[in-house]
Parts: sequence; C-alpha cells; structure tokens
Amino acid sequence: MTAGLPCHPDALAYKKDFKNKREELTKKLFTLYNREVFDNKLPEDMLIQWSARMTSTSGYCYNKRIYSNNQIFRSSRIVLSTKILDRADRLRDTLIHELCHAATWIVNATSDGHGPNWRAWADKANCRFPELPVIKRCHDYAITTKFTYKCMSCGYCIGRHSKSLDTDRKRCGYCYGKFQVFVTAKMSTASATSGSDSVRTQRNPTGFALFVKDNYAAVKKEHNVPHGQVMKLLSQKFAEVKINKQSTDEQPS
Repeated sequence: MTAGLPCHPDALAYKKDFKNKREELTKKLFTLYNREVFDNKLPEDMLIQWSARMTSTSGYCYNKRIYSNNQIFRSSRIVLSTKILDRADRLRDTLIHELCHAATWIVNATSDGHGPNWRAWADKANCRFPELPVIKRCHDYAITTKFTYKCMSCGYCIGRHSKSLDTDRKRCGYCYGKFQVFVTAKMSTASATSGSDSVRTQRNPTGFALFVKDNYAAVKKEHNVPHGQVMKLLSQKFAEVKINKQSTDEQPS
C-alpha cells in the first residue's frame, strides 16, 4: 500500500474493497501496531470509532482520566473520519499517528500534543516499519468532496460533502462572483456535457467583479474592517465610479 512498493497479497483485498473491509483492517492494524510498536501496553479493547461528521481532520484521540479508590485510570478513544480516510493507506498512516497519542497518555501518563513523548513513539514506529511514510504532526491529504462550488467569475473552488452552500446568498470572497455547484466526480468530463453538472469555461472577471479584484486589498488595508464592510465600501466606490463615468460620457463635446 506504499507508493513505489509492491502491494502485499494480503493487503489487496483491503485495498480493493476498503469501504466494506475498513473495520476488519482497523482491528488488524491495531493488533499489529500494539504488538510491534507499543509492546502490547495499549488495552486490547481500546475503542476505535468511525465518524462521518469529521470533515477537516482524519482522526482524533480522546483521552480520559478516571479516579477510583485513590487510583487513576487512563483510557483513550480514537475516532476516524470516513470522509477523509477513504483508502487503506490513509487508515494505516492515520491510525499509527493517533495510537502514538494514546500511548503518550496511557503509557507515559502525560499529554504533550506532538511533543517529545509523541515524537519518540512516532520514531519507534517508523523504525519498526520503515516502509511507512514519516509520521508527521498533520496530514496533507487532498480531501475529495462530493460537491464543488465554483466561482463563475474567477474560478475559485470550495469543496463540500453536501449541498450546504446557499448560492443565492454566498459570494466569492475574492471577486464577489456567484457560485455554481457541480458534482465533483463529473467535473473532469464536464467539457463534454452540459447543464448543472458541467463546468463552464472560466471567464475573466468584468464589471463589479473586476473592480473588487483590483481594489479589495487596498480598501481592506486602508479601513481594516471585516469582509462585509469591505464589500459595502467597494460597492459604494463602484457606484461613484459609474456615476462619474456616466457624467463624463454625457458632457457635450
């Protein structure tokens, strides 16, 4: 499952049918990592859950401390994103990252984020499994969304997992252009189609959109106000420019 390396025969089934086999793969990976990296010091029944609500982070480790009979019991729960972890290799890499957090809490009895304890576990995992990518603080996965909102003036795109953007009210923050929603999977072949799922040829901004593009930064810097106020000021300035232009055009020669 690592780029440039042949895929192990046992991993092919999980790679080809990841969605239906991700629970099984999660258990196998946990058992492997717990034995080879964490010396079986993590509880065998550690709770690992999947969530469809996590759309910006691939995984998270929740730590809990319970006081009972003058003793402290530490536990961890890992939540993984179904939206981002859509491939076996992403699960493999994210799970070991979060398990390093769990080991820091349970084994080292501390919570230091991505500090020296977490780094030590991550380095041990990379040493034991050199075929793994270097375990980093944050993921850099390109997140695939079902829908893409594209500004029809400047081409800026926003990805969404649902049709949650009100295209009648929401405007592009760069040029104040209007968004149109597309099915992401169809965008690559959209040039051969028509209708709401196709992507129009990108146009250069004109009129107010061009005025915003040319003047937004200067107005923002001069007045230091929120985006909404900047757009109001730009709208007023654009109206003044139009009035002045009309007055000039109407002067007798």
